[in-house]
Amino acid sequence: MYLVEESERMSDGSHRITFYYRCPVCGYRITIEEIIIENSGPNIIVKRNLRLSP
Repeated sequence: MYLVEESERMSDGSHRITFYYRCPVCGYRITIEEIIIENSGPNIIVKRNLRLSP
């Protein structure tokens, strides 16, 4: 399995970064972590979702 980092800009202006393992043979995917970064006026909000166990 390969560790993949993917980032994307959402339609509301926020950014999402996802880390996951992907099997090159079958395409199976296990998401490890997702980070969402939002702009809220003068503040930046960071939300982090972790997968702690399988």
